[in-house]
Amino acid sequence: MENVRWSVRKSSFFIFASLLTYALGAFLAGFESSRINGSSLLIGILFFLTVLALRQLFNYLTSSKINPYSRVSFERGNRKGQLFIVTMVLFMLYLFLVYALLRLNKLIGVNLIYIVFITLLMLMTITRTGKMAFQTYSVIIEGLIVSPLMLLFGSGLQDLNPRGGHLFLTLAFFSLYIATRTSLLFEDYGKEQKTPDRSLLDLIGWENGIRLQNISLVAAYLIFFYYFFRNGSLGVNAPVLFTAIFGVFSMYLLNRMARGMKPHWQIIKATAFLHFFAVCYLLVFPLI
Repeated sequence: MENVRWSVRKSSFFIFASLLTYALGAFLAGFESSRINGSSLLIGILFFLTVLALRQLFNYLTSSKINPYSRVSFERGNRKGQLFIVTMVLFMLYLFLVYALLRLNKLIGVNLIYIVFITLLMLMTITRTGKMAFQTYSVIIEGLIVSPLMLLFGSGLQDLNPRGGHLFLTLAFFSLYIATRTSLLFEDYGKEQKTPDRSLLDLIGWENGIRLQNISLVAAYLIFFYYFFRNGSLGVNAPVLFTAIFGVFSMYLLNRMARGMKPHWQIIKATAFLHFFAVCYLLVFPLI
């Protein structure tokens, strides 16, 4: 359980951003159709949390060369028996949720594609090669899950198929996630350089990490600006563009750290969470 809690804390921003973009996609689709299907919305959230739980389980199972299912006993207090039961329950829950979407006629068209890719990307850590690739490129892989997959999955379960304009919105959120998530990598920079499982920041260096954060942030707001201008909502959504101040503040904190000054990790974390939430909230607020 301690390993699970540590892993969840490490993935907290990814979980937070994924659920936000999913809810945003569902709300935008619901606004266009003037209704939100509550059952589909809840099942989508449960689906994501179930796949996340399976990922945490497989991360634990692949952390040791010893087979955790060997000599399984269902006697009271036997942890291997409990682990086997948890595994079966999660798989049954996953299949039940997929079946529920099928019964609701939501498992057709692009929704099936979203489900397959979300599952594959989140469970790629089952294999050693996949685990190493995820460790190094987790920012990019998580960015793909957050947007476009979770954002479009939320709108898809509300019966909205993606259109040309959605491409720019998903690109903007992908860039925004890369920028904010990269800023959170610096706290663990250098801790894994002695192991083969190195993060993207360990691979490219902190100088290029700062450049990646800056470029991604600028790209995100340029795409947001073009998206609002293209659909004629620039005036209404102008407050979203002003949230760039959070990104600028994050740039300042990282450059301050690069000059050798004391880093403020808690402020950097809080800024990342607040930044992503502010963008999603201000996109929804004009529609309320």
